[in-house]
Amino acid sequence: DLQQVIDMMTAGDVACLIAEPIQGVGGFATPPDGFFGAMQKVLANHGILFVTDEVQTGWGRTGEHFWGYQAHDIVPDMLTFAKGVGNGITLAGIVARAEVMDTIKVLSFSTFGGNPLSTAAGLATLDYVLDNDLQANAKAMGERMTAALRPVVERTPWIAELRGKGLMQAIETVHPDSIEPDAGRAGAVLEGCKRRGLLVGKGGLYGNAIRITPMLDVTADEIDEGVTALVETIEEIS
Repeated sequence: DLQQVIDMMTAGDVACLIAEPIQGVGGFATPPDGFFGAMQKVLANHGILFVTDEVQTGWGRTGEHFWGYQAHDIVPDMLTFAKGVGNGITLAGIVARAEVMDTIKVLSFSTFGGNPLSTAAGLATLDYVLDNDLQANAKAMGERMTAALRPVVERTPWIAELRGKGLMQAIETVHPDSIEPDAGRAGAVLEGCKRRGLLVGKGGLYGNAIRITPMLDVTADEIDEGVTALVETIEEIS
């Protein structure tokens, strides 16, 4: 309970809460829609800012929304983004309400701040994302991937669930017919996919979540090829 955490585990002078709408390295843990909306109401009562970390969920990756926070019917006080916006070129940024940004009165200096090459790359990337409606592609290809993976997930006793949204999904591995994390099988899936030419990630608190994040402009044929490699790997391990 957030109210109890504030009352019992802080001195009452909390500046902000920073959260990913879907946890990234945390294993793509996906809260129900509206979850952060309920949290923001509690935060607002204490004057605590809500900061949404959109490094992984931003730019339409979830398919349903352009930003992950939009699934929670809120407007954050601050928003951070990075990585994907540069499409391989280093770039990061922050957006905030004017009254928040205006509180910074000192000179702020960054060695690479305002880099013209990075900002040009970011603008080109954003233009491509919007001009080609990659958010819609993320939704359609995510649904295709989910539908193709669901059967093997449901019949495999050491897979707890398939979760996520759009092109941000994860498979959680456990010991058969239990909820005890099995990082060993997650590692086996990662290596098996690699041998088949498919790169997936691994994360989660216990290292037992396989993270699947295709590029936003992935095609149906590429989704099918990747799913085939993943399914073959799971069946081989089983």
